[in-house]
Amino acid sequence: LIKRLAFHGITYGEASVREEEYCYIPMGGQLPDRTQRVVPIGGAANTVHPATGYQLCRMLASSTGVAAALSAELSKGDGFDPDAAAAAAHASLWPASNRLQRDFAVFGGEFLGSQPVEILRGFFGAFFALEQPVWGGFLAGWPGLPGNENHATWLARVRFGITIALKFPPKVAATFVAYLAAFTAAYGPLILKSIFTPVFEIGVGPPPPHPRL
Repeated sequence: LIKRLAFHGITYGEASVREEEYCYIPMGGQLPDRTQRVVPIGGAANTVHPATGYQLCRMLASSTGVAAALSAELSKGDGFDPDAAAAAAHASLWPASNRLQRDFAVFGGEFLGSQPVEILRGFFGAFFALEQPVWGGFLAGWPGLPGNENHATWLARVRFGITIALKFPPKVAATFVAYLAAFTAAYGPLILKSIFTPVFEIGVGPPPPHPRL
């Protein structure tokens, strides 16, 4: 912050500083353990967007499905099974479709976090040149939030990837392709499964989250 203020020629008196705040927003990381009875919500459920750090709207959007799943199990009265209730809540929170979309966003966050300013400027120039529902949908990135239909399916993600790639400056495009290859070598075909889902899921279930992402 101090460097940014100096860059813009903004001065301040040191005596005006009341306190310093350290802020840490965990992005990415492991998803909740689906075998546990404790049902997390919000940040504890890792609903933080792995590329943007946004969380509040995603928490609110996810809470309705979790509440509905728990309510359905609780309404069974004497037939209530806490393990079944927890499993239903976990399934509502992170179904396969959400996990695949999250893998796509994790890749985006990892890419952005590793790039110098020049590449970031080129990337965001292309990103915000997209239609607002498209880039806004990526920033939200959760079922029920505006624009999510532009990213919720593998076909939508393919369309998004092609559209933004065509807007990249040549250097950004080359860097992006090189990082895609490096990411795949390090973590396996997570991003490829996210955008070419039918090819990878013929007769098998969705991929588990990578333990290091």
